[in-house]
Amino acid sequence: MEQIQNNKRRVAIIGAGPAGLVSAKTMKEAGFDVTVYEIGSVVGGTWVFDNDNGRNFIYRNLHINTSKKLTAFEGWPFDPSVQRIPSHHDMARYLQSYAEHFDLYPHIRLKSEVTAIRQQSSGAGARKWSIKAADGSAETFDIVIVCSGPYTRPLHASEIKDNFTGEYVHSADYRIPEIFQGKKVCIIGAANSAVDVASDICTITSGVTLVARSPVFIMPHILNGREMFDVMDIFQKKFVPAPIRKWAINKLVRAVHGDMVKLGFKTPSHRIQPTISSTIVQDIMFERVLVRQGIKKVEGRTIEFVDGVREEFDTIIAATGFIKEFPFMEDSLVHKEAGHLDLYKRIVAPGRPGLYFVGMINVDTPINHALERQAKWIVAVEKDRLPLPDEIQMRADIAAAKNWAEQTFGGSQRHSLQEDRVRYFTGLDRVLRKARRRKFLRKIVGTRDMQSDRPNRATGNAMSH
Repeated sequence: MEQIQNNKRRVAIIGAGPAGLVSAKTMKEAGFDVTVYEIGSVVGGTWVFDNDNGRNFIYRNLHINTSKKLTAFEGWPFDPSVQRIPSHHDMARYLQSYAEHFDLYPHIRLKSEVTAIRQQSSGAGARKWSIKAADGSAETFDIVIVCSGPYTRPLHASEIKDNFTGEYVHSADYRIPEIFQGKKVCIIGAANSAVDVASDICTITSGVTLVARSPVFIMPHILNGREMFDVMDIFQKKFVPAPIRKWAINKLVRAVHGDMVKLGFKTPSHRIQPTISSTIVQDIMFERVLVRQGIKKVEGRTIEFVDGVREEFDTIIAATGFIKEFPFMEDSLVHKEAGHLDLYKRIVAPGRPGLYFVGMINVDTPINHALERQAKWIVAVEKDRLPLPDEIQMRADIAAAKNWAEQTFGGSQRHSLQEDRVRYFTGLDRVLRKARRRKFLRKIVGTRDMQSDRPNRATGNAMSH
C-alpha cells in the first residue's frame, strides 16, 4: 500500500538545467509524479548560450573542465563524435538529448517562472508545499526540489566598481574577446572564469593583469594524453586516504605546471579547489598575463596593487563570483549567511520536510556525478520514507561541516560550498544506513507495543461482551 502512495506523490522541480533534469529523470523512474518548472524557453540551464532564462553567463569559447566520460549521466553517454573535453554547445545538446531520451519533456513546463514556494502548514508533520507561478496558477506538491543552482546574479567588487572610472565588466557579461582589442585589462579573480577570460583575450589586448587575492592551484585538462579528471578518478577511492590523494595530485600537477608560487601566486595555507586551465600557465610564463596578489586602492583609471605597483587600465573584468539567492522562496525557509547556505548534507532544509536542494555544492570531481548522487539520495529517503535526524541534529551537522570546510579550505566565499568527494559521498551513504536502521528499530518497537497491547484489548473486548 505504501508503494502505491509513493507512486502518487507529486514532486515539483525548480529548474531544467543539469540538476533539474537528472532529478526529474531519477524521481520519474522511481514512480513519482514529476513536474518541472523552467523559467526559460529551453532546457539546459546555464549551458545554453544566450539563454533567455536570465542566467546567461557563458562565453563563446567556453569548454567544460571535465572529460565527457566522467561528465555523462548514468545511462546516457555523450555522442562519440563529441570532443574529449566538451564545449558549452556540446553540453547544451547533450542535456537536451538527455531530456528527450528519458521522455522528460512531457513533465517540463517551459516559460514557467516560479514566484513563490510556501509550506502550507508548519510543524514536523507538514508535508505539503504550494507552488505559485508567474501566470497566477498555484498547485500543491508533496516534495519540492530546488535545482536553480548557485549562480543567481553577479557579485560585484563594489568599492572597486565605484572608484574605477574606466570600463567595468563582470565576467558573467563576458562573451567574446574582440571587444577588448588593444585595451589594457585588469581581471579580478583567479578561479576558472578569470583564467579562461585572461587566456581568451591576452593575445589581442595591450596587456592583461590577473589579480589573485588568494593562493591558486592550476590543474591542466590533459595529463600524459589522458583527461586529468580521468587520472584523478584513480585516486578517488574510499581506501585511499585524503592526504595521499592530495599528495599524488599535487605531484602530478607540479610535474606539468611547476610551482604556483614561482608564477606569482601566494603560498597556500589551506587546501585549494583547483582552477582548471591548459593555457594560463603558458600565458603567464610568456608574460601575456601578469599576476598581482591584491589591490590596495583604485583612483580613476589607476590601480595600485599591494606590491606598490601603480598602473592605468582601460577595463576591469570582475570575476568575483555570484550571489546565492532564491527570490521565489521566503527567507525563513532556508538560512543564508556570508555566502553559506545551511543545508543538511548540502541537500535538506532543516525543519522543512519535503524541501530539498540539488546542485548547491562544489566537489573536486565532475559536478554532474554529484548531482546524480544527490538525486538518488533524495529518492532513497522519500521512496522508502526513511526517518532523517531531527532539526537539532541536522543543524549540529551543518555547523560541523561548515567548520570542516573553513579549516580545510579557508573562509573564502569561493569555498563555501566545497566538499571532498570521497568524504561527502561516504557521509551520504552513512546517513541512509542509519536511517534504514532507525526505521527498522521503530518498526520493531512498534510491533512490540502492539503485541503488549493485545491482551488488554482482548480482555477489554471480553468484558464488553
